Amino acid sequence: MLPPRLYLQRTRVELEDDGYRLSRDEDDPGHDSESVDSFEQALEMPRGCQRAPQSHPEPQSCATMISERVTRSTPLPNMDTQALPPPIVQPQSEALANNNVGYRTFRTGAESTCILTSACYFTKVLTVRRTRGPTRGKLAQRVIDKDGRLKVPISPQFRAAVGEHASKLASKIGFEVRTHVMDLGVRRWKALDDSVKGPILQRLTDKFDLQGDPIDVDKAVATQCGRRISNYTYKLKKKYDKLVKAKGAEYARSNPPGGVKPEQWTSLIDKKWNDKKWQKQSKANTNNRFDKKSKHRCGSKSLPVRVVEMMEGTDGVVPSLEKIYKSTHFNADTNEWISPECEDIHDEIVRIEAEHNSQDGAVLITQEKLSVKVFKAKSGYLKGLGMRPSSTVRSTIVGSVNNNEYVTHLEKKVDEQDELIQEQGEKIQAQAEGIEAANATIAELVEAKEQQGRALASVLEYLKNQGYTGY
Repeated sequence: MLPPRLYLQRTRVELEDDGYRLSRDEDDPGHDSESVDSFEQALEMPRGCQRAPQSHPEPQSCATMISERVTRSTPLPNMDTQALPPPIVQPQSEALANNNVGYRTFRTGAESTCILTSACYFTKVLTVRRTRGPTRGKLAQRVIDKDGRLKVPISPQFRAAVGEHASKLASKIGFEVRTHVMDLGVRRWKALDDSVKGPILQRLTDKFDLQGDPIDVDKAVATQCGRRISNYTYKLKKKYDKLVKAKGAEYARSNPPGGVKPEQWTSLIDKKWNDKKWQKQSKANTNNRFDKKSKHRCGSKSLPVRVVEMMEGTDGVVPSLEKIYKSTHFNADTNEWISPECEDIHDEIVRIEAEHNSQDGAVLITQEKLSVKVFKAKSGYLKGLGMRPSSTVRSTIVGSVNNNEYVTHLEKKVDEQDELIQEQGEKIQAQAEGIEAANATIAELVEAKEQQGRALASVLEYLKNQGYTGY
């Protein structure tokens, strides 16, 4: 049998529990490392050595070696008063052939007790906590397993996913593009190959019932996929800049962040971040974002989802622009606006609406037209409402946009005409010079012909004087 002191030292060293603390009786300032080493050497018996036979009976199983489970709340037994577990007596040939080293695991509650046993001695007790397993998408999958595919309406007014499962769809799309899009350097979602987009869209439709017009559904999903890629690459760019600043471009290129595949990382570096055209566009976009002084507080809930929730119980009537804007730019907890500019815009919304509706015989201004007056026209989108414009407002917006485009087109045409006139003037001047040179050549030829005629006439005159008649 092992001395109790050595058994206690062996157990204390190999007990892997961060929350375990030694008691006063277990504290041993005179710990002898050499004795532990000699104990380990005693266990590693050379092949062919025979252990002295013991009189202890052979246990029925490895589980009978421990009568009580060892956990965080169970202190170690007092080894001075309790006998050590008996060794296992086994023929040497069987022990060497089977090399009986195994694990026995007992689970109770949130802990697992793992017991390492050997053919000769009980050597190790490990108390292992259960770790948290994967949680991504578990809530959505639980609902899908219970109710089937999640219904996600695609509103024709917003051409976007709305309803209670819209956020789950956005989360699933984000996971799909991060995991399965290898070419993250692509500029647009529609530029991806169909062999990449097809399986992603199929996995989405397997879990979500996208309800609505097929055209609206396709465009809504494509828009969401593009945004997820953009958001993901934006976060990766921040990490890339940090790595470049700390350890250089070569290190950053060869060390992608966790969860990012090397081909995804190099695609972003080569096709986007090191591209001069992309850098120029990125700088312009950054400057434009800095020009925006008003922010919103929508959070994870998109503006279309928020507006649709406000439309419930109103027979589909669009809420007032003033109400929507205040809900996204005013903090009710602190009773303050996000910024002074937000308050100014809110006051302007109220003022324009009041001025229009106070006129005699005026028709109440629609929220769509109010959005165009306050936030200016934008093709295909109503600012502040998050929705597509109706046909009447769309014609106004398109007309305004078309007028601006037409003016730009005319200016471009004028510049082109100026260049063309200049080129034609140069050609005319060159042609005039050519004509002048040709006239000079013609004059020279005429003069030469006249000289030739005079010479011929003088020759004929001479021949006549000599009596030559030509016969």
